[in-house]
Amino acid sequence: MPAVICIATGIVYPLLVPDDSHKNAGRTSAAEVVFVPWVAATIFALFIMIAVSAGLVFHIATIALPKIVDERVALGVSLVQIGGIATLILMCGAIAQLCIGRLVDKFPLHLLFAAVAVLQFLGVVWVAYATGPVLIVALSVAVAAIYAQVTVNDLVIARYTADAWRARVYAVRYFVTFLASGAAVSLIALLYGRGGFDLVLSTTAVIALGFVVGTAAIAMLVHGAEKERPRVVAPAE
Repeated sequence: MPAVICIATGIVYPLLVPDDSHKNAGRTSAAEVVFVPWVAATIFALFIMIAVSAGLVFHIATIALPKIVDERVALGVSLVQIGGIATLILMCGAIAQLCIGRLVDKFPLHLLFAAVAVLQFLGVVWVAYATGPVLIVALSVAVAAIYAQVTVNDLVIARYTADAWRARVYAVRYFVTFLASGAAVSLIALLYGRGGFDLVLSTTAVIALGFVVGTAAIAMLVHGAEKERPRVVAPAE
């Protein structure tokens, strides 16, 4: 059983979970859907681009959301009410993640990924042009798509990455995503100072378009491999 050492006291404490290192030998080096090397390398590069764009879009939208509501909805509400509206909009994202969990069992994963990316782009564009109460609806659609893509993104990685490499790919993906999230804060300040939320949201739409291009490319590459993948026929009862 594994143990940990307390840095302050030097005492060794056993962990209350069994060591699962014996499972490493059973991990496969082949993904559920196998690609030729150049396709695998292309998909990995596209995932890096998607991770950057997803991190920027996600954090620009969530960080700037209360201020967008305050400036562009123009309902004359209090700060507490603005926070309540922002909370309700973010709840749309939480609900979207629950719904997407149902849809992944009914539709091809790569096509669902592309559809969510398109919806995210259209939602951000709608937010860029909407004002007043309509903006609340536009923000709800955009945030729902932004949160849904997080779930689909993880599922796509799980399906098309070999078990032996999956943890490393997730580590790279989250590192790049959160690195971009740090840049999102500075990007909001820079763009807002030069052109207000018109410039912030239009730039976010361009970044979201990059996400669409990446997911569309992955969908086309994966679609061919999915068609060539042999189907497993269940035995008759």
